[in-house]
Amino acid sequence: MVNETVEKSASTLLEELWSDFESSLPGSGFFRHALAATSGLAGKSLRDYHQSILGEFIRLFGAERAFLFPYQERPEEEDPALGACEASRDLDGDPISDPERKVSAELLLKVARDGLPCHCGTDNEEGSRLVLPAVSRDSVHCVLVVENRFKELDLEGRNLAAALVYCRALAAGRNLAEAIEENESLWREVCRQREHAEENPPTAPATAKTNSRREGLVGDYSEIIGRSPRIIEILQVIDRLSESCAPVLVNGESGTGKELAALAIHQNSPRRNRKFVSENCGALTETLLESELFGYVKGAFTGATKDHKGLFEQAIGGTFFLDEVGDMSPAMQKKLLRVLQEGVIRRVGSKEFTPVDVRIVSATNKDLLEECRNGNFREDLYYRLNVINLVLPPLRERQEDIPALVEHFLSSATAGHSKPVTIEEAAIEVLAEHSWPGNIRELQNEILKLTALCDENHIGLRDLSDKLRNGDSPVNARGAKWAEGFAHLSLKEATEELECELIRKALDNSSGNKSLVAKRLKIPKTTLYNKIKKYSL
Repeated sequence: MVNETVEKSASTLLEELWSDFESSLPGSGFFRHALAATSGLAGKSLRDYHQSILGEFIRLFGAERAFLFPYQERPEEEDPALGACEASRDLDGDPISDPERKVSAELLLKVARDGLPCHCGTDNEEGSRLVLPAVSRDSVHCVLVVENRFKELDLEGRNLAAALVYCRALAAGRNLAEAIEENESLWREVCRQREHAEENPPTAPATAKTNSRREGLVGDYSEIIGRSPRIIEILQVIDRLSESCAPVLVNGESGTGKELAALAIHQNSPRRNRKFVSENCGALTETLLESELFGYVKGAFTGATKDHKGLFEQAIGGTFFLDEVGDMSPAMQKKLLRVLQEGVIRRVGSKEFTPVDVRIVSATNKDLLEECRNGNFREDLYYRLNVINLVLPPLRERQEDIPALVEHFLSSATAGHSKPVTIEEAAIEVLAEHSWPGNIRELQNEILKLTALCDENHIGLRDLSDKLRNGDSPVNARGAKWAEGFAHLSLKEATEELECELIRKALDNSSGNKSLVAKRLKIPKTTLYNKIKKYSL
């Protein structure tokens, strides 16, 4: 249907062109032949269209070869707007080798810019050459060259007039053919996407879909689930870092999503199009960690049979995430400090230094400042890493995000299933009340277990463990104890008891990180130390 419409449009256009020429030039029968030839070109590909046009020009003028060069008017630019030869052919229909060297670019540009044909001799001065602009709506679309190197071209009046018809048809036809190819390409893409959508229907829950963009945020944080104030606050900080490459230290308990936060920092930074490389500093021995971070040269140690590029070199231009940086040995801390200070690394076994440009994002579940006081972590390295600090809350401090996390993990766990797994609201409420000491990782594992063991693709209260169903949560147990004790205490005593328990809970949740506790409770560190001493914590 599309091709029929295109052919009709082309025919109508060519009828109008022919009518103009027929009314002013002799030989109308000849022009009807030219019109018939050009009208039949509408259903052809652009390449076939060009070859047919060039064949007609060779026939008209008794030429032995012809060329077509595209041209695009760019009045504001000084660069030549002439493109490489798009089509060429000889008498037998074969292409011409190296066509750009056969015709002067200066001559082609002159004809294109003036919009007027030019007849001149060939390079061997025995034949003749005709250069014609293909004009449509006062714009030159391409330039045609027809030549015979061995004799003069047949430049009879009606041949020139017919050539003008062909040129006008060519310009209009190029527009038409390009539009056809573009539309067919778009239609193929639409069909492909429709087939893909039919084979892969969307299964993500609404809570996850609305997660990618949150009110007031610029970055795409679709991998970080939640809308609690603590999460929004962290994402706002990452938003503000979008133009920065400063080092970031991410604090948080195990399982709180420190690597996801580091990846979000990278993806919303000027380095987003370069590599994101990560390494767990606590998972490797000192010697193995050194080889992984800095690389090594051939012969550096037994088994080093060839040079090996380290992770710092692999991350050049991008972001390097150092997880559990607090577990680094003193010797490795010294080497990392050199990288941050001087921007160079030295492979194991080498004497040469290699410059590296990387952004460092590090993470730890320790209080590094306290580690510095205890002599376990270099203070100068701490301040190099902790230019910007992000503190990720444990899951128990953002329990309003648990329903969305449950839906997200449920969707991910059942992505390849023929039938989705559902969960009843009462079960979600129980999950939301649990303290989750293992944080998001523990919740994810629980959902995976429930998905694997549930009956009839549905998770109900009876599928939850006794610990979850009976509310055997440290949060609930402690709350009950407080409520029972408050009835026998004065207001001052109850306030002190509550304050003591809050500080104790914060210390437990932060693994003794007093700096984090002071931030979370929003009190000066000196006040915190005084209260710890007061309550003998």
